[in-house]
Amino acid sequence: MASQSVIGFVGLDQLSLQLASSLLRSGYAVQAFETCSPLLDEFTNQGGIRCACPVEAGKDVVALVVLISHADQINDLLFGHESALKGLRKDAVIILHSTILPAHIQKLEKRLTGNLFSLDKKNIYIEFSFILLVNFSVQSEDLERVFVVDIYVSKGMSEVLNGKIMIISSGQSDAITRARPILSAMSERLYVFEGALGAGSKIKMVIELLEGIHFVSSVEAISLGAQAGIHPWMIYDIISNAAGNSWVFKNHVPQLLRDNQTKHLLNTFVQNLLKPNQTKLSLVSPIKWGQSHESFSSISLYQGLDESIMPDGFLSNLKGIVLDMAKSCTFPLPLLAVACQQLIAGSSHGHGNDGDDTLIKAWEKVYGVNITNAVNAETYSPEELANQITTESKSVNRIGFIGLGAMGFGMATHLLRSNFCVIAYDVYKPTLSQFANEGGLIGSSPAEVSKDVDVLVIMVTNEAQAESVLYGDLGAVSDEPKDLKLVDAPVSGGVKRASMGTLTIIASGTDEALKHSGSVLSALSEKLYVIKGGCGAGSGVKMVNQLLAGVHIASAAEAMAFGARLGLNTRLLFDVITNSGGTSWMFENRVPHMVDNDYTPLSSLDIFVKDLGIVSRECSYRKVPLHIATVAYQLFLSGAVEGVKIFSLIISICCIP
Repeated sequence: MASQSVIGFVGLDQLSLQLASSLLRSGYAVQAFETCSPLLDEFTNQGGIRCACPVEAGKDVVALVVLISHADQINDLLFGHESALKGLRKDAVIILHSTILPAHIQKLEKRLTGNLFSLDKKNIYIEFSFILLVNFSVQSEDLERVFVVDIYVSKGMSEVLNGKIMIISSGQSDAITRARPILSAMSERLYVFEGALGAGSKIKMVIELLEGIHFVSSVEAISLGAQAGIHPWMIYDIISNAAGNSWVFKNHVPQLLRDNQTKHLLNTFVQNLLKPNQTKLSLVSPIKWGQSHESFSSISLYQGLDESIMPDGFLSNLKGIVLDMAKSCTFPLPLLAVACQQLIAGSSHGHGNDGDDTLIKAWEKVYGVNITNAVNAETYSPEELANQITTESKSVNRIGFIGLGAMGFGMATHLLRSNFCVIAYDVYKPTLSQFANEGGLIGSSPAEVSKDVDVLVIMVTNEAQAESVLYGDLGAVSDEPKDLKLVDAPVSGGVKRASMGTLTIIASGTDEALKHSGSVLSALSEKLYVIKGGCGAGSGVKMVNQLLAGVHIASAAEAMAFGARLGLNTRLLFDVITNSGGTSWMFENRVPHMVDNDYTPLSSLDIFVKDLGIVSRECSYRKVPLHIATVAYQLFLSGAVEGVKIFSLIISICCIP
């Protein structure tokens, strides 16, 4: 029974306090050692038992949860005179709640299970990926049979797990079997990676890789849009409902635009991605438990080092953990490398202040764009304007549709199901036959399709194709003058949403043209936005969306390929990331095809070569340096050169095993 089982904790932070609280609610007895009084007071108020030292916390427990934030805590905590392992009962499970490197955790497991060396020797140096002065007080018989599990704990960011605890665990099958009931009691969602320890630390690296790239690309998108005259809040409202959305964009951009973020947030990203390699540190003076008034979880990472070499919270002369891991695997992370440099650039502006400079000011200096003025400009609601247009829209009886690609076919067939009469043309004859089977009419040329229609939809890939279907041989526009009205209406949302009529459409044009086509736009969209400024304004917003969507596809490939190289189960990795701050619309839409080796065409790779090419030309014209977008563009170009034609295969660019 859970009520007869005792769980020990050594070290409490806010997150591990929640774990202990969950165990108490599940009927476990929980005892803990921690030097931070406020946390202990809260713990005891919930029914927990306060312990005077680590030894007491580990006495007679079925499981001992140990918080290790830094490698230099291991010596005294687990092998010192007041070791938490003394008095540990036979067959107990040690659960390492750690954020240290996987290699450290794996060697620690060998030490704990007695497989690395004899534990009854004293005053010897051990190569443990770093040098520690070890004074062993724990005897080998104290660890006659110990099971070790490593966990990474975080709060879910998805709608399903919003704010709830999820645990990523790893360990040998017998250790996992013993720990599973306890881990399940502590979490809302439990992920298990059986085998070597360290999966949690590896997943944390992959998530931070994505968060860093998404953060920088979000700022690039806002900067380009603002320089192009698009209100930042309008960009946010539209893209947070489109394919360019990510958790980072949706949650960080509002704080940026409200000027609520200081450079401390930027420094957090820098520390996560460029955290000093802890293998370089040595603990010369062991920490004496009970003599410090600080929680061991807050021990300075830079203890004993010259603070003059620590700009903005990280050691500039030491490599980052994620990039170091990639280097050790001989694995390229081009997007992350550029993101790190941009984060450093943002952090460097205003250096010497106390870090309270607002983040928006730092980015304005990096990109040369006055985001503040753009935010303060007068704005309007594109969604309300769209509602007004569709309310006053004219009836449409017959629609011409040119371009039945992956997106176009879904849109055209949805219009059929919405009781419109649709006549279509495409150069690919089998698609025309399939459209006819769906109940559509077929035209032999663009000219025939455009004859006597109320609205003509052109859904082609690029400018050359648009010119051809409009003005080429048998083009839609004849030599005879016509009273033509043009609507610029780029779409976002993917093939599935195209067939369901739930696209995001960003339209611009004259009021008359928009009212004439309003019923068609409404039928195809779940979210319809009308942008003022005439034709081209809608495409400007779509350009910003495609910047983000393109980066997110490339970063998804980079992250999943890196995870595969680290030996992680990519299906489980995908599930974890979708519930984390590393997720994006494109990640959730494209990665399932990657892990399933599903090469069903979703869209041509050339579309993003074209779209990111537009972004590249626009940033050159407007003199806005977009480093992340440029690297993503080059990755798509590399795929095109190799003959990769569909999005699922872009992962091959990143050399996934």
